[in-house]
Amino acid sequence: MTTAMLLALAPGSQAWEPGAKTRDAALKSGSFEAYLADLGQWVSAKVPSSAPEITAKSIGALLNKPQFLDAVIERRFLMRVAGNPTLAAWGIANPKNREFLSWVMSDAALMDAAMLAATPTAEFARVDDSWSIDSAAMENWKNIYHADPASRKGLYLRLAVACVLRPPGSANVGVGQAAEQSSVLDRYLYYRKAHAAGELMPSFDTLTIWEMTHVVSACVTNADLDWGREALNTWKPSFRQNEDVVAMVGQVWRRDPNGVPYKDMSCVMAAGGKCGPRSSFGVFINQAFGIPATGVGQPGHAAVTYRGVDGEWHMAQGRGFNVSKIFDRYKMTGDEFLTFVKLRNTPKFALNEHLRWLAATLEKPEESYMPPANRQYANPRATAVYALMNSMQPVVDGRKGTVGRGGSQKQAAAATVAAYDFKPEAPIKLAPGVIHVEAEKFYTQMNVGVENCYTGGKQVYFPALTDHAMCGYKVKIPQTGTYQFTARVATVNWGQQMYVRSFGAMYPVKEATASNVYRNQAFHAAKQAVDHDLTTRWAMDFGKEDGWLELDLGKPRKISKLIIDERALNYVCRHRIEYQVGGEWKTLMEGEYLKNYVKSFPPVMAQNVRLRTFEARAPTGGPTVRDFSVGDVLDGNGFIEIPWAPASEKDAKGGMSGRWQTTKPMEMNLVKGEQDIWVCTQTLEGQRSVALRWFELTPTKK
Repeated sequence: MTTAMLLALAPGSQAWEPGAKTRDAALKSGSFEAYLADLGQWVSAKVPSSAPEITAKSIGALLNKPQFLDAVIERRFLMRVAGNPTLAAWGIANPKNREFLSWVMSDAALMDAAMLAATPTAEFARVDDSWSIDSAAMENWKNIYHADPASRKGLYLRLAVACVLRPPGSANVGVGQAAEQSSVLDRYLYYRKAHAAGELMPSFDTLTIWEMTHVVSACVTNADLDWGREALNTWKPSFRQNEDVVAMVGQVWRRDPNGVPYKDMSCVMAAGGKCGPRSSFGVFINQAFGIPATGVGQPGHAAVTYRGVDGEWHMAQGRGFNVSKIFDRYKMTGDEFLTFVKLRNTPKFALNEHLRWLAATLEKPEESYMPPANRQYANPRATAVYALMNSMQPVVDGRKGTVGRGGSQKQAAAATVAAYDFKPEAPIKLAPGVIHVEAEKFYTQMNVGVENCYTGGKQVYFPALTDHAMCGYKVKIPQTGTYQFTARVATVNWGQQMYVRSFGAMYPVKEATASNVYRNQAFHAAKQAVDHDLTTRWAMDFGKEDGWLELDLGKPRKISKLIIDERALNYVCRHRIEYQVGGEWKTLMEGEYLKNYVKSFPPVMAQNVRLRTFEARAPTGGPTVRDFSVGDVLDGNGFIEIPWAPASEKDAKGGMSGRWQTTKPMEMNLVKGEQDIWVCTQTLEGQRSVALRWFELTPTKK
């Protein structure tokens, strides 16, 4: 008996155990065939031998033992890496491969996290259980492992696995997709650098691997992702608040593309289109900031769903989840998506998959291949384990160093707000004589907003599709003369303009009178057209077409210039300009529409000048005028084109869309003293939003 006991304890007679020693031996051999069979038999031997003994208690106790759970995970990992018969041979092909594979397989928590992230969200796909990890994944992962040691733990480990599981271009395809996708390593390094530079939203730190796959799989170029962040941070930084960057989709034009091909995402923004381009842009702009997003199909429509700073998935640019189809490798209804995504983030999801993996191991533990996906296992014990799914409560995972989620959503939300706190502006150096005016220093405005500039200071935002958006400034002019007006602006759309107007060079008006005033309201009286304030206006009653607005200059003056500002109102269809001589009214000029009416003509002497209207769009509004000015020297006025070029355009600045640009100069005649200068964007049909940082007046040398 003593001899038998000693023989049983001898090294050669010890039972096989999973661990580093047996794993290393399999790696050295270049084959996992025997190792897989040993793993399966060892796991099977630990499970109760009869199906009735397989209960939540008995299986829960096993899964609480790290060695047992790790063996189940390791066997599953070897099965699910595509082409596993050659995996071991690949592992000994060169020292770098072996180092990497040994590192991965020595960490069951890492293998577990990677497989759980690769597991489909859709229930039917999990039941089908035919998914695998692509054979190229190990090569890509190895490249990241050796390129960046930081990829071996924490956030950057989750990022590396996400890039491997869903490479660039594997997201749902839409307009603006890159013709050639970047490599997995390049995409990893791109997001690694962007995160290290603080360019991604704080919630990125909290993402799971699966959530990160809906970021890194973006179908666009890395240059596009750079542009998306820069454009939003420059032109509309308030969209950063609460990580609401998807709001930028509202600025994609609802029109058929016209004049701007979809060659990059700045062109998608500018060219516009219907729901498809808007959905594609919504997915892209979230991914640019490290926010998970994916496309959504709805009846006759496309939308986008994204993970909010609260950790929940939200719908944008569409109807609810109940009428949606979500594209997440496998199509699901929107309600299914929400249900299963919530399940993914609970211990229950991991437990159910571990039970599935265990059942598959018990089916044919001695064979090194995965049994066909089939809920009806032939092995009674496998069937018993499978039956525990959804009924068992999560067990305690005793392993250390798990690869999970980062910080809390509450911390991420707080950091998001803090990331947009106001910062003082850096000092600006001006050339001698230049007058610099910050955009937010207006004395009055209509329909504009002031925002903190992302890089410091403040900026003014002129919203899209607003008929009347303008700012008025009081500017001290040191010397009468001609000045060049330039402005620092940003827009994400082509063909945009600003209207700039100064007051002071034309004659002051002693009194203004009119034939009719809208409802006799004081704020629509004739004087509102001569107060140098473009937010006010003279207006006639609805239904009125024939009428007049008269200016009394107080004394006869030489007149050769005239401005009538109607612009976006555009009610007058036929008019005449008259001046009075010896009590008789004479015609100076006549025509049809006014809009922005600027005329120069041979000089005449007059004290009284009037505008007469004969036809107007009276049912929707009688004639109305924001300003009526006459003189011999024209006030500065005109339209300034806002620079725009696709982000991918090969110029010195890499395109101008969404970036701060300085306009070409516009000449203005200014009079010494405090003068009114107006900046407006209400002049275009279909006008889009514009950001204004500052403007400058530079005296010309004449």
